[in-house]
Amino acid sequence: MKKLLVLSTAAVLSLGTLSACGNDDNASSGSNDGETKLTLWYPEGDMSPAYEEIIEAFNQENDGEIEAEIEFIPRGNKYAYEDKVSAAATSNTLPDLLAMDGPNVANYADAGIIQPIDGLVDNEDQFVESIIKQGTFKDQLYAVGPTESTVALFYNVKMLEEAGITPPKTLEEAWTWDDFYEAAKKLTNKEKGMYGVNWTLDYGEWIIYFTGPSVWSNGGSFIAEDGSKADGYVNGPETVEALEYLKKFTDEGLVNLQPTPTEFEDGNAAMMLMGSWEWAKLKDYPDTEWGITYYPKSPNGEQVSPSGDWAWGVSTGTEDKEAAAELLNFIHTKENVLKLAAVEEKPPARSDAFEELTEWDKEPLNVLKDQVLQTAHPRPSTTSYPVLSTKYGQAVQNIFLGGDVQEELDKVAKEVDTDIERKQ
Repeated sequence: MKKLLVLSTAAVLSLGTLSACGNDDNASSGSNDGETKLTLWYPEGDMSPAYEEIIEAFNQENDGEIEAEIEFIPRGNKYAYEDKVSAAATSNTLPDLLAMDGPNVANYADAGIIQPIDGLVDNEDQFVESIIKQGTFKDQLYAVGPTESTVALFYNVKMLEEAGITPPKTLEEAWTWDDFYEAAKKLTNKEKGMYGVNWTLDYGEWIIYFTGPSVWSNGGSFIAEDGSKADGYVNGPETVEALEYLKKFTDEGLVNLQPTPTEFEDGNAAMMLMGSWEWAKLKDYPDTEWGITYYPKSPNGEQVSPSGDWAWGVSTGTEDKEAAAELLNFIHTKENVLKLAAVEEKPPARSDAFEELTEWDKEPLNVLKDQVLQTAHPRPSTTSYPVLSTKYGQAVQNIFLGGDVQEELDKVAKEVDTDIERKQ
């Protein structure tokens, strides 16, 4: 998951009115001379070659019985993939298996695009808790994924040493908000153009992803547990307090409101709140000695970190659910999970896969492993998630630019509840 994305407005509206989809001659699985044909969709990108290898191996293993064909959907704009899924659901041309970003599971399940896979997933107990929770809607499992992600605090080793700051080395020692704030203040040098911490102000999916732990560890939430109401949650006192805390960083100039893409890498920010994928990029900057420590927590709360990545589900358009489940399980064998995790150097979503990755037991990657296995918290499961994520992202950007926290979050609650009522 790199800067996670949400459904476009057009896709959201169309998904909200869909019912369970059937199949026609152009859609999904079929049979030719006794051989079952399966189709899969995945966004075109870095993972494509690895998935091609996996599908080729599956076809060899099931020669004469099942043949799978994967199609990589170009993302001409950031919603092109989701728009294609929505259009296929409307025209009954869904593939047998389709990939989806984690927050879209509830939308696809509620719209009848994907179907429950309870009892069909091999070694379900080996998947990390967060990936199962992400794929669950109304107490039924709809999707599983091979990899996970998180957000942690990256830091410049030399700068922290010179400032006399020792970052936490264990989960139990993780910084509180106050510890993090004081460190950022000490590391900021406005005369030299040095910022205490870097974070991205992209108002899309990234904002709810990277700010979520501050809300959750403070006892707040974005929406009612059953997804029925946002008012009192996304604008509740605990959520407001969490955003007030983060706002201090931008109000006091500890965060650059217009950072360059490589501000941390270039030595112009001492710390950086960024996704777990960032460590692979940092290997291209050998002159920057860096480390990773845990996501800061509320002084009175528990340690929490965000989670979520792309997952696979079985569509309601498949004609052979058992064959589709067989392919789903083949993608998620430990061997293939390791292969997919290695492509983008992501944490695997199977606990037993971590046993093969000894580098994740040592600094600095042990921090990412700890968070995936012990503190991961998926984003809210609600059919109004696209509206929640988009409106919340816009509100937080306004807050960081000087807006009133309560007023901005009240607007989010109103927009989300209007969407919930519309769907009901």
